[in-house]
Amino acid sequence: MIWPSEVATRGSRLLTLRHLFVLTQGELADRLAVSQGFVSQVEKDTKALPREVADRACREFDLPGSFFAVGSDVEELGVATFRKSAKASIRDEQHVKALHSEASRLFRLASQASGYHHFDLSGLAMDDEEDAASKVRALLGIGPVDPIPNVTRALERLGVGVIHVLDPLDDEKREHNGISRPHRLNDRPVIATVGDQPPAVLRMTLLHELGHLIYDSDLSTPIRSTRAPEEARAFRFAGAMLVPGSVIRQRITETLRLHGYLRVKADYGITASALIHRARDIGAISPARQRSLYIQHSSQGWRHNEPVDVAAEQPRLLAQAAHRALADTPGRIAVETGVPEALVRHWLGVPPRRPALAPVITLARRAPK
Repeated sequence: MIWPSEVATRGSRLLTLRHLFVLTQGELADRLAVSQGFVSQVEKDTKALPREVADRACREFDLPGSFFAVGSDVEELGVATFRKSAKASIRDEQHVKALHSEASRLFRLASQASGYHHFDLSGLAMDDEEDAASKVRALLGIGPVDPIPNVTRALERLGVGVIHVLDPLDDEKREHNGISRPHRLNDRPVIATVGDQPPAVLRMTLLHELGHLIYDSDLSTPIRSTRAPEEARAFRFAGAMLVPGSVIRQRITETLRLHGYLRVKADYGITASALIHRARDIGAISPARQRSLYIQHSSQGWRHNEPVDVAAEQPRLLAQAAHRALADTPGRIAVETGVPEALVRHWLGVPPRRPALAPVITLARRAPK
């Protein structure tokens, strides 16, 4: 590994490495042939990270040398907000946060280098979430009652980086739905879904996190409950973005049957379960009707497989900015940003590198006797 002589290694990046690969200190120590105590001291910056150990880590984990040279980023100032299940562990959370930090640095560098406009929060955090959603929809040029055709592209137009499937690990290991890290100084934020989600769920997840970016830029402590006021506000904002209140009041009544919600889903790209919640939230249906509809929804087996397909969406901004402004290959982008090449490839939609094949040795035929 060749290092510029003036660049120092950043020992705390060992902690990031450990979280990215979901390792304990002991497991990382074994792979780097050092002691667990050494890893602990380096992570806390009480001991310097020698170049030879950094080189060993780069070879062992296929990292660019710049991984250990990157500085802190404005994204690290914010508090991560999640949509996650109750089963999500602290280890899962650390892994997702580490992935998001790498993605955020990649997007910030690519966006700045490309000259793309930044995300402007000014005047968006209105007291009424319906009003805030109306303002954002108008900013995007979307009519008062029109559907949002593509939520991913809408966020990118606002200057937000979007990543679908942040975590390349097996879907079954994921307990988080989405993540953002709001902060008033972070004007090039990233919103990511963590794993694969049905398009209608993905649209709600992205807009839910946009709500956090708008309203929670001064958040000082993590949100630990799905029933927290910040979570309810983000959900109301996302619902208002997808289906304006006037549409709900016009199309949803107390007597509308469950299958009638599917017609609204088809038009506005929102799950029937979220529509039921939103209809109750703005008073279009009663609590009793909401409970009845939820029971029917569950008995139909719709909790994990709702009818009516919604068009899939794909992010474009990150890949376009990275290729145009940073470098033309994932390997060079990794060196420029300090992000592991495997993650660069995954987030930019580039197929993984094919492993090198062993040379083919032609066996000489044995001469006949």
